[in-house]
Amino acid sequence: MGIKKFLSQLIVSEDSPTDDQLPTIRAESSSPAAVHRDSVLVKTLAAVVRAVGEGCFDMGDEKAETIQARFDELARQVDDGDEVKLAELPENVAAHRRHERHWVSKNVRDMAETVVGLITRLGRNVTLDRSSDSRVEKQLQRLKGAVDHEDMARMRNEVLSAVETIADAMKERDERQRSEMAAISHQLESLKNELTHTRKEMAMDGLTRLYNRASLDEHLEAVASIAVLSGRAACLLMVDIDHFKAVNDTWGHQAGDAVLRGVADLLVKCFPRRSDFVGRYGGEEFVVVLGEDGSATARMLAQRLLERTREMMVPWEGQEIRVTVSIGIAQFGDADTVKDWVARADKALYEAKSSGRDQIVEADLPH
Repeated sequence: MGIKKFLSQLIVSEDSPTDDQLPTIRAESSSPAAVHRDSVLVKTLAAVVRAVGEGCFDMGDEKAETIQARFDELARQVDDGDEVKLAELPENVAAHRRHERHWVSKNVRDMAETVVGLITRLGRNVTLDRSSDSRVEKQLQRLKGAVDHEDMARMRNEVLSAVETIADAMKERDERQRSEMAAISHQLESLKNELTHTRKEMAMDGLTRLYNRASLDEHLEAVASIAVLSGRAACLLMVDIDHFKAVNDTWGHQAGDAVLRGVADLLVKCFPRRSDFVGRYGGEEFVVVLGEDGSATARMLAQRLLERTREMMVPWEGQEIRVTVSIGIAQFGDADTVKDWVARADKALYEAKSSGRDQIVEADLPH
């Protein structure tokens, strides 16, 4: 069967038989016991060859099923006693093992280099301080050294250490960024407050602390648009301090400023609702916009302002300054523009002043 020739290629030792001993072996091999032993060896060898095939795996384009089929065929040839195939078997097995070892080594190295590349990119993409950069760089160098030596155990340990080092560095970075973001958030909130305060200051009249003319113009446009869309009533009150020039001439401009502030404070108290807009139109003239009221409510509120102004006194250098106001009212009309609306209220105010002051005149709605 050629089994001894095959075994002599697999096992070579100092105890191997010499040429002058071979006839004896051949003689022995012809005995029934020897034939039985060779048969057992052949079956055992065939089983070993099949086992090699069953333990194979995919290697690139060559599938495990193909490799296993090849070894099954070799096992069948061993069973058949094919001496030529038996002679080729050691080299076939050795060639497969060399191919297998080369493929495994190459793939392990490729995988290791991929892991190193991934971890290296991860480390470089993390913005760290110098201390953390140095730690990560040293860890990556140790990992590369393990790959170069193809030391799997060392490589595994270095990969775990590198991941841990980068994770720690990223945690430090995140904590630092959270601290920086908290500081930035605080600065932004302060800036927002400053801008809000500045915007509010820009919208206010410096002397009376009421809304200024620019704010009034913007508000009138908004109220008019809402009135047109919703059909809701809106009224405009033009308020003027009577004989204000005489106050300045008699008491001085600082006293006049005190009177302006006094009337402004009274306006705020008389029109405290969120829907009420109180502003300084210019000089001694003020404006109240009632965004949700018709002429009846406007006249009632205007009358209250008229009466409260008569009762008001502005202390000045140990004396009391008393003033009255004239008021013109105009309800927003369907055909009104903002300019028309203001003009009708201003005309009503002029009529109130020319008719004796300290009174209210309501403009007719436009036809």
